[in-house]
Amino acid sequence: MSTPAQPVRLVRPEKKRRRIPVSVLMALSFGTLVFLSVGGVLTLSVGANVRNTFDLLGAQSTLLIDAMEDALRAEMGRAEDAVDGVAQLYAQGDFQIDDEAMSAALAGALSATPETNVMLICTPDLVCRGAARGAGEADPPGAVRQLPAESEKSPEVRAALEQRRQIEGRWWGAFVANEHGLFANVSVPLTRDGATQAWVIAAVELQKLSEITRELSSRFGTHAFILDGDGSILADPRLADPNALKEGIRPLASLATFGDPVLARYEGREPEAEFSAKRGRDIEVAEIKVDEQEGSNGNGEDTYVAITRKISGYGERPWTIGAYFEARQIGDEIERVMGSALLGFGAMAAAIVIAIMLGRRLSRPIQTIAGQATRVADFDLDEVKPLPRSRVLELDEQASAFNAMLIGLRAFSTYVPRSLVAKLVRTGKIGIAEPREAIVTVMFTDIAGFTTLSEQMDASATAKLLNHHFSILCRAVDAHGGTVDKFMGDGMLAFFGAPDRLESHAAAAVRAAAAIRDELENDGRAQARESRQPFRVRIGIHTGSVIVGNIGASDRVNYTIIGDTVNISQRLQELGKQLAPDAAVSITISGETASRLDEEFETIPAGEHRLRGRGEATKVFQLGKVEAAVVPPLDVPRAQAG
Repeated sequence: MSTPAQPVRLVRPEKKRRRIPVSVLMALSFGTLVFLSVGGVLTLSVGANVRNTFDLLGAQSTLLIDAMEDALRAEMGRAEDAVDGVAQLYAQGDFQIDDEAMSAALAGALSATPETNVMLICTPDLVCRGAARGAGEADPPGAVRQLPAESEKSPEVRAALEQRRQIEGRWWGAFVANEHGLFANVSVPLTRDGATQAWVIAAVELQKLSEITRELSSRFGTHAFILDGDGSILADPRLADPNALKEGIRPLASLATFGDPVLARYEGREPEAEFSAKRGRDIEVAEIKVDEQEGSNGNGEDTYVAITRKISGYGERPWTIGAYFEARQIGDEIERVMGSALLGFGAMAAAIVIAIMLGRRLSRPIQTIAGQATRVADFDLDEVKPLPRSRVLELDEQASAFNAMLIGLRAFSTYVPRSLVAKLVRTGKIGIAEPREAIVTVMFTDIAGFTTLSEQMDASATAKLLNHHFSILCRAVDAHGGTVDKFMGDGMLAFFGAPDRLESHAAAAVRAAAAIRDELENDGRAQARESRQPFRVRIGIHTGSVIVGNIGASDRVNYTIIGDTVNISQRLQELGKQLAPDAAVSITISGETASRLDEEFETIPAGEHRLRGRGEATKVFQLGKVEAAVVPPLDVPRAQAG
């Protein structure tokens, strides 16, 4: 047993050192270092702000376009639901064409869908009847008037009905424009007993869509619009004005004649392919350049950014929903960032000369501290040397604190699995110790009859025996890339494949077990020569899924594994007592582990066994000859299990 460590006390020379406050020596140095660090920060911030600006544009664009599409589909979807509902009522026999029930069904559907102005039922003889929303000044709000059956006389409507005969299912027909505005129409067949008897048609006034663009334009500070294909206007905030038709502003006008200088140049837009590809979602971002005479600023050529998306399902041509805004909304922010960056880089350049002069003077002790701290970070405590004392007050106190910390870490490392910490540090990944599911190979060892053996020894001899035994096991596990999890009495739990991602963790575990067997057999022969009773060891190995990572309470956690794979490896270790009761070291592996080994490993089938706590039988093998790696000598520092 080692003597308990005494409190460390640093003895200073009696002669007082002449020390210089670091604040005097490093004031200018820290100032220049701040400027140097600001240079890197400025460089990153310029790029980050530019990227963030475009990311924000992408997010805002997606939000705006999604909002437009959701509102549009909700608007048109209610009309689709209305005709689908009427068709379902007819199919169920709830009304006949031209009876009162039909009129009631159409009036009810019309009342439930404010977006719909007219609902008609047209028969194959091109006779239409239905209901329309009141449009006269004397009609009360929400009034519905019946439309008597009459033969359709409009050539355009008759042609559309003839075309409707050839189409199955729901169909959005061509737009219809009259003195009241622009209408889209959706229709579905009325079928009964498998035959189409008529069609129910709903007419939707598209001014509702212009009201949507006006609302979204106000909310997002842009100019929203909807195009039929890429060539004519369907909806625009200007069309939402009730007096738009009187002022000659009409839907379906071409982009060139609509009176919007930005949309007039829409066909000549320049898409930003890289921007759109990165942000996806079928959104196109493009630049539109407008001459001074056409734009509103009068300051030369103006640039606008247009964000658009194609949507289909409402006619033969896809609709284009989108919005545009002035590009300078982005450019102003970037210019401010660049101005700040230039000022920062200028100040940084002026400070470089001073930084070099002071940096050379102060670099030696700092480099020494950094080098030793790196070794501490790698948990290579045996290679860390105490820091020399310094005449600089703060550096001297830092060296004293570092040396005291080093003594504490060396004492603390006795109780911490040093190799595990080194592996976690080497990965350099944030959250590597967070619990996760992984496929690993688990090794479980146990000394047969240790309780009886320990009763014949005092506590000191028992501890000495176990320490010697575990040192052999730990060195073999470490040498083959494994991780010692914990000691449980005279048993040890280790695993291979975490935190290091070993591709051949099963082979590594088996080689480690073979190395343990060779070393323990040699150790057993030495015990026999010294007239000491050798003991038998059982090892169980299984490959499977576990939860691995930090597990425990907030003030005490272990990097460990849990899962049925651990239980199976323990059961295999117990089974070794039956399969090889007289063997000095029995190594029992599961079929899952054996399947991952190549021909270099000799595996002896031991049949299928029903392990305790498992419902199905497990294929079991005994390990034969293996060319295992040599176990490092005892004086090589190895991890201690915690």
